Amino acid sequence: MAFTEGDVAGARSAVEQFARARGMPGERVTDLVLATNEAVVNAVAYGGGQGVLRVWADDGSVHCDIRDFGRGIPMHRLCGGDPPPAQRPGGWGIWLIRRLADKVAFTTGPGGTAVRIAMTLPDDDRDVR
Repeated sequence: MAFTEGDVAGARSAVEQFARARGMPGERVTDLVLATNEAVVNAVAYGGGQGVLRVWADDGSVHCDIRDFGRGIPMHRLCGGDPPPAQRPGGWGIWLIRRLADKVAFTTGPGGTAVRIAMTLPDDDRDVR
């Protein structure tokens, strides 16, 4: 789904419904929704005001891919493992995404940023191949 600022709540809802439909437990759904929300909000705020969200399940996980069309994330924002100072009003999004998701990958450059988030499903819900 394509999104702009007015679609942030709809993006959260779509991720929540998709994860619940695949049997993801409640707290894990909340973590996935929060991580995805941070990426969507960052795309709107810093990535050109719009983006694309894709959600799918395979290999025993729910995946969310959030892409924007901004100038990319400065590398110093991606390198830090410590939380930002508590008195700082922003800068928490990437840190939170990394703490909430089971797996996360950032691909960024002058043509935009892609954030891929994955959360593992319970064993009995995994795809059989």
